[in-house]
Amino acid sequence: MLRLWRDKYCVVLCPDRLEAIRRRGRACSAVELKFAQALVPSMDGPPWRAAVEGLRRFLEMPEIGKGELGIVLSNHFVRYLLIPWNDQIASEEEFRNYAAAAFEEVYGEAGAGWEVSVSAERPGSPRLAAALDRQLLEAIRATLANTCVRLTLVQPYLMAAFNRVVRPRHDEDLVFMLVEAGRACILVAQGGKWCHVSAAAVPQDPAALSSLLEREIQLADLPGESVPPVVVHAAHLRGLTLAPVHGVAPRMLESRPLAGLAQVGGAACELAAALA
Repeated sequence: MLRLWRDKYCVVLCPDRLEAIRRRGRACSAVELKFAQALVPSMDGPPWRAAVEGLRRFLEMPEIGKGELGIVLSNHFVRYLLIPWNDQIASEEEFRNYAAAAFEEVYGEAGAGWEVSVSAERPGSPRLAAALDRQLLEAIRATLANTCVRLTLVQPYLMAAFNRVVRPRHDEDLVFMLVEAGRACILVAQGGKWCHVSAAAVPQDPAALSSLLEREIQLADLPGESVPPVVVHAAHLRGLTLAPVHGVAPRMLESRPLAGLAQVGGAACELAAALA
């Protein structure tokens, strides 16, 4: 009897763009479909409305059949905080509630409507928390409700990129900057522990990116005089080079290639395809 291999899809949702791939075949190793569409951001309502509408149109394409779907969310849709370790917290649910309270303290009433996830770290280490509009998740699930596609993962671009292109040692010190159109996120690790995270709107020219790196490294308040290695990933800016920051030359990271996957519009699809 021939076994039917389930298709796997990965969709990248951005405010002004949707990108997707389908992988199929044995172990879903072959990229068989590549798709991109420009979106018109909504002038009213939530900033993710156009992205969810684009997802609906994608799923209605006749080429889309049964399968599993992983979604990568642009950092435009996500907020990040570092949550200090607390020995008084006994469970993962309590820690998520603790992190949710931290978002509300920083962002006010808006944070009450956010879904919060927290990274798994060693006991005693700060944890990276991500928050996104709960209505966005509900809209994604509603869009898939009457399809043959099953949602398996929703992941912020910062996490997808870090896991895909960095993969540091547990004790490694580093500064990681992830750049997408109009936004940059910076993560700093010291002694194998997160010590700083930030996200900001930023122009795409090298001088502005270097200035942002310099400022955030200062805000990270790293001990000693040395700056750890600086690594940068900007999937949509081929050939980007940045001037040394605090005496350290940033190293540009590329995604590991995936068989059959060509660049789609110069954005993040090649990297996020690791989820499909």
